[in-house]
Amino acid sequence: MKQRKQYREHWVVALQNADVPVRLTAGMIDPISGAHMMARYKALIPNADVVEVTDIGHYPQIESAELVLESIFGFIED
Repeated sequence: MKQRKQYREHWVVALQNADVPVRLTAGMIDPISGAHMMARYKALIPNADVVEVTDIGHYPQIESAELVLESIFGFIED
């Protein structure tokens, strides 16, 4: 995860200053970017728009495609 550390500040600033809506959808049991990353994201981003998918891992788009599509379409419609 060298790149995560290397580019951390770049991504944090970009997300904090985004001038377009951003929604993150993540599987909470993902050991790479699951619950711990979502908690950190919500701590860094005021009013974060997140969809936390329980019992799903690193590939929510495969493990729960319907739920991910609902998240995407709901985001677009908002």
